[in-house]
Amino acid sequence: MAIQVTTAVLGSLATNAYLVDTGRHVLLVDPATDSPALRELVGDRRIDFVVNTHGHSDHVGGDWAIPSGAVCIHEADAGLVRLFFPKFPPFQRSLRDGEELVPGVRVLHTPGHSPGCVVLVMEGILLTGDLLFAGSIGRTDLPGGADDEMEASLRKLLALPGDYDVYPGHGEATTLERERRENPFLRWLT
Repeated sequence: MAIQVTTAVLGSLATNAYLVDTGRHVLLVDPATDSPALRELVGDRRIDFVVNTHGHSDHVGGDWAIPSGAVCIHEADAGLVRLFFPKFPPFQRSLRDGEELVPGVRVLHTPGHSPGCVVLVMEGILLTGDLLFAGSIGRTDLPGGADDEMEASLRKLLALPGDYDVYPGHGEATTLERERRENPFLRWLT
């Protein structure tokens, strides 16, 4: 079975939450807020992991709304979440660069938008959080953002071989090849 990605747009900042079904595991990525739309996205599926691409409030608000095996974030952003949601329970799992979260889903640490940003890499699919958007890139002017880290992370992403469907944290899906060709923020990196 090919990996299936289903999207719901959640919250006041129109965050893309993703349900990723690998055929063996189900991941809920960036559940922005507890809402009927989040519950509709999940339905009656058993969630193995809730994964945060980073710790900004518009991506983590629904982390504990759905029963799951573990709620995950890169350790560099765990403290950031505590600023927004001091009463949230601790995260059950810390994401590490290069780890295979479940078979076929690899974590790529991509700081810049925040210190703990990650991209989920699958066969032909990237969930980029707020690193890369259709025609744009993530902000670096928020707490923990860093221009030099953003540049290095974008270079790391652009170095991936081949093309991928890109599912960003906000806005429409795109492809990595399209962004290599057309994204004005990436042209100076190539």
